[in-house]
Amino acid sequence: MLLGEKITLRARIESDAAVLRDELLADVRTRSAGDSRPWTPARVTEPVGDLGDSAALFTVAEHGTGEVVGEALLWGIDSHNRLAHLGISLRPAFRGRGYGREVVELLCHYGFTVRGMQRLQVETLAENAAMIAAATGVGFVREGVLRRSSWVYGSFRDEVLLGLLAEEWQDPYAD
Repeated sequence: MLLGEKITLRARIESDAAVLRDELLADVRTRSAGDSRPWTPARVTEPVGDLGDSAALFTVAEHGTGEVVGEALLWGIDSHNRLAHLGISLRPAFRGRGYGREVVELLCHYGFTVRGMQRLQVETLAENAAMIAAATGVGFVREGVLRRSSWVYGSFRDEVLLGLLAEEWQDPYAD
């Protein structure tokens, strides 16, 4: 479990799956914009799942209430080159509260301090101002635009590529 000021990143438990499935996975437009894979309906009976060594999936929970805020993950973890991609998805009711930046900080702490990564990167739609602000707010640098690289609900969209190196990271959770 990783503790921030307002939120916690913790292992996903079975009861989280229904909330996340209903509010994040079932919304075709939202999920299509946040995932490079095509949307497919998730079955209620699908297990939480083990993503193996290539990803680390967390539930984002609010301090005090314990309510599920969303999900966060490092994916495409490459242990040889020591790099990983970062992704977050917050439930609509929890957006705009500053949780995104804190989730990015905790994922960076996990990636750099716990996993020993040397590079973390974010690919997000160019119009995703909230994710770009959360990432740049903790030190990610805009490295480029991947023109028309994402098929999202009927049209191609540009993605922004942001990167952060271990030596650039200022860890607010360091001892």
